Amino acid sequence: MKRKLLSMATILTISIMLLSVSAFAKDLGGMGIPDPVPNSNFDIPIDPGPAPVNAVAISQESEDKEFSQLQDDRVQLQEYMTAHFKDSYAGAYTEKNGSNVILLTSKVNSNNLETLLKEKSKRKDKLKFKYVKYSEDELYKGKEKILKAAESLNLEGVGIDNEQNKVNVYITQENLDSKKKEILKYLDEDLINWIVGDIEIKNNAYNLYPGEQIERYIDGSIWGNCSLGFNGRANGNDVGVTAGHCLNGTYYDLSDGVISIGSMSNANSSSASSYDAGYVTYNSGLNPSVYLNGSTMTIGTTDYSGQYRQVGNYVKIHATSLGGTGTPLLKILDSDLSLPGVTMHLVRTEYGGLTPGDSGGLVYSIANNGVKNYARVEGIYKGSYTSGGTPVGEVFSKYSYVFDGLGLSGVYTDNTY
Repeated sequence: MKRKLLSMATILTISIMLLSVSAFAKDLGGMGIPDPVPNSNFDIPIDPGPAPVNAVAISQESEDKEFSQLQDDRVQLQEYMTAHFKDSYAGAYTEKNGSNVILLTSKVNSNNLETLLKEKSKRKDKLKFKYVKYSEDELYKGKEKILKAAESLNLEGVGIDNEQNKVNVYITQENLDSKKKEILKYLDEDLINWIVGDIEIKNNAYNLYPGEQIERYIDGSIWGNCSLGFNGRANGNDVGVTAGHCLNGTYYDLSDGVISIGSMSNANSSSASSYDAGYVTYNSGLNPSVYLNGSTMTIGTTDYSGQYRQVGNYVKIHATSLGGTGTPLLKILDSDLSLPGVTMHLVRTEYGGLTPGDSGGLVYSIANNGVKNYARVEGIYKGSYTSGGTPVGEVFSKYSYVFDGLGLSGVYTDNTY
């Protein structure tokens, strides 16, 4: 099998977001935040202060509040189902037109379960039920079963699509023709969603030369450029999280000054790991911000459980090339993408048009507290998903794996959320 290189999108532009404008004033006299204490969600609420100068104002649509409330209602139903009816639960998502869909198997009395869920829902008028064959647990067990044989079967990748109640099997047409019978020894065909094509996950990183904006010195006149995801704490220090394939080294934000902002020494993008991330330990005198770069939007909370980033849900990506607005809403198409011989658990979305220099950017869903929209952290952008050499999607590392893998103690969030 032709082995794929995880040349993910390495775009770490530390200037992209989340370092306070005042942090890089000519006088680097900021004192930072003394001994902040995370809450039970490992969020560290802080006063966001004023928005950056010339920040793009984020529109606050009335439907955003409604959509956010629907998502919250769906998540509490998901949590109840996974705790009490795991064998009957197959997934859930919120439709863009404004309905929650709960996927169920027929392993319990369906009428009684529907009635119970409607009683627990605050939006029963927006609640739908869809019956499928396989539980979520069965999907993941099926995925892991075939993943173990993925290299010998010449598969391109394996993932999960709860919305279709299928295991995604990524494969070239040539190998599908020659290996199909062997593959079906592992999974029934009605469990498989064939995704045909020669795929690759391409890191969005590149080298920059004198006269262009840079971040990390590499060698000679070559510099590396990436994007910052979010700010937090680790080992008693303020840190900025980005993609691990941006590599260790000393980092700068030359658009604001010539003094180093800190160094990264724990960059991780190993194929034997579940995430692609690392953090820059900031030098003293910097003030971590919760504002997205060039935007009036702030980070309000995080999604450790991953309930807001299932197939059928939507996220946005905020990275260097996209200015203060980020991508439009991108639908999640695979909630647990793995490549043969690689243990990473990635999430695949629709194509967002990201480019080299965007690796490490923030992936977030919209959270609304009844007053305005905030960013809910979902993960760290890794790179482009390509088919036949053409970018057709984006992939990111899950927030929970990044948080645990890096040993973070908390993430800075807006205390007005």
